[in-house]
Amino acid sequence: MNKNKILIIDDELNIRETINELLCLKNYETKTANNGQEALDILDTWYPDLIICDIMMPVMDGQVFQKIVQTNKYFSTIPFIFLTAKTEDDLMRNCFNEGADDFLTKPFKVNELLKVVESKIIRFAKIKNYNNLY
Repeated sequence: MNKNKILIIDDELNIRETINELLCLKNYETKTANNGQEALDILDTWYPDLIICDIMMPVMDGQVFQKIVQTNKYFSTIPFIFLTAKTEDDLMRNCFNEGADDFLTKPFKVNELLKVVESKIIRFAKIKNYNNLY
């Protein structure tokens, strides 16, 4: 059976490595990127089942990256989770309005992250099966 693939984008090395290790222990295949541009480079050759993305990053921030993903017909259905330390009142609503599927604030609880990841992976599997996507 193929492992579900998750792209993790965060400029904070400790957070990126922690999420990566946690998801690998749960038998997910992962790739990591330091910013949105690195993530776009990964998407040139790798199709994930889920994207977890920080908002504030150098080079290309998460919101710019997410808008690019949303306008690409191949990537627009991939579940997209924002993970951020930002706490502005309208930020979460704006992210949902732009097409994000979920929003977690740092520091996050491991169980919360795992539940969100699992639910989004299950939903995306149903979409792929319905549309015969690979």
